[in-house]
Amino acid sequence: MAKPYALVESESLISKTLLLHAKLTPDDQWVPYYNFVVTPVPGYILKLDSFIMNLARIRKFHAGILRMNPNTCYNWHSDTDRKVGLNMLIEDDGDSRTLFIAGEPGVVFDTEELRYKPDMYYAFNTQVPHMVLNTSKPRYLFSLEFLEEDRGLTFNELCRDIEGLSYVN
Repeated sequence: MAKPYALVESESLISKTLLLHAKLTPDDQWVPYYNFVVTPVPGYILKLDSFIMNLARIRKFHAGILRMNPNTCYNWHSDTDRKVGLNMLIEDDGDSRTLFIAGEPGVVFDTEELRYKPDMYYAFNTQVPHMVLNTSKPRYLFSLEFLEEDRGLTFNELCRDIEGLSYVN
């Protein structure tokens, strides 16, 4: 079975800025979104990253930072409204785990862990059942959600787009 995620070979130019934005955003500017709280990422931050800007030339999306409280679990699920995302864990202290089901679900089943590399984006197949376990600290995740005619974008299509992009860090 193919991996349900793919590393983007372009180091983020905005990960530190995103983390600062997340930590400085007041609580009243975080809004409920599905089972997380989210704050939008301003366009002036996105424009600092050549990979994100090149992707924006071919796909429609909005960007947000998802915050997950300490000592919480986002249980096994497949996303209902999106087929793929582009994610980056923006504070990696080794305190959270992202797992995908690898094979057939059951009482006992195999898993595949996504171990985020610092400052790196990942295409994320949201249609493969996955879960997140967070322990002692808030978890901040940068994520793109594709919109309009790109809402149905698949994991394989996004991976092809990424391979075809030219970007320079």
